Amino acid sequence: MLPLTRVLHGRPRLVLGEHGLVLAPGEAAEFDTRVPHWCGPADARAVELLSLSGQQGERAHLRARPRAADARPGTERE
Repeated sequence: MLPLTRVLHGRPRLVLGEHGLVLAPGEAAEFDTRVPHWCGPADARAVELLSLSGQQGERAHLRARPRAADARPGTERE
């Protein structure tokens, strides 16, 4: 199963196997739930997530613009 989890508020830390990352509001993660995983707040603030799973979640694919700080010249999307 590939759930889609989108960050609505706060900064969650997502650990997938031996890899961890911190997400920001507006970002999303899609991952295989067969991989050991954990999600919780990255700091002392509350986190609000929207998580979709099941057949609809398996078909969901988010396309997002990179943040300005992450964009490289020539990689901007229309």
